[in-house]
Amino acid sequence: MQSILVILDKPKHEQIALQRALELADKTGAKLHLVSFVYEPVVAIPLLSGSILNVSDQIQKERRQWLQELQSEYTLPQGSSAEVVWHHDIPSWTLAYLDANQCDLVVKTAQKQFGRGGFGSIDWRLIEHLPTPLWLAVSTHWIKRDRIVAALDPAVENKLHVELNQRALKLGERFSHELNADLEAVACVPASDEIKDLEKFREQAGALLQAVDKVIADSGVTCKKTHFVTGKPAAEVNRVVDRNKARMILVGRGVRKGPKGFLLGNTAERILGRANTDILVVP
Repeated sequence: MQSILVILDKPKHEQIALQRALELADKTGAKLHLVSFVYEPVVAIPLLSGSILNVSDQIQKERRQWLQELQSEYTLPQGSSAEVVWHHDIPSWTLAYLDANQCDLVVKTAQKQFGRGGFGSIDWRLIEHLPTPLWLAVSTHWIKRDRIVAALDPAVENKLHVELNQRALKLGERFSHELNADLEAVACVPASDEIKDLEKFREQAGALLQAVDKVIADSGVTCKKTHFVTGKPAAEVNRVVDRNKARMILVGRGVRKGPKGFLLGNTAERILGRANTDILVVP
């Protein structure tokens, strides 16, 4: 890993994304590019006086001063850089930056960290469209263990799903080595509250477990443990993650062809929406 884009939190927050990026850079030697976004919608209103428009210059000046102080507070890797960006659309700016620059990872604090009860629109747009892995960080009150859990799609009869599972496993292995963490996997077979043919369900679940094990073996990745659960995937996958106090969950972003391009499947969206720990979205 050579280059990490860090979308900074606002000055009043604790800079969780920066802390995560610094930890990873310390292990990998990657350089960071810090971006602090500012924007005041009032300047876009026509016919405003010049004195009001000058507010943008003052805001950017104050943010640059804060950014300099931040760089003095934290020791950044050699070759790192930082900038203040005046832009109203963080996802579109980020996509343009990634198109023009080599970047291995984007790190951002999840909007749910700030009491929104879930991911905000900025996070969802980044999740659905970034061509690089996205690390969304949250701060929890409980102690996290050095454990990373890869959520696998049990639809292993689909070639695209198998490839996505293998990408998630390989990226998980890479992060587990860099962060000195154990890598585990979890796969959930969707099941309703009432199973009419229990014997048949057990037979199908057993075959699926073997298929998931084969996907892991074929990837060449070694998982310390594989959790195989049944029920509602969003609840069961996150229950495994929470019970084991994992520091990160990996979720693959489904690929659909057509005008909408990259979109998450409903199951992945529900898993992400209920996650209580850091998330790494695998494109």
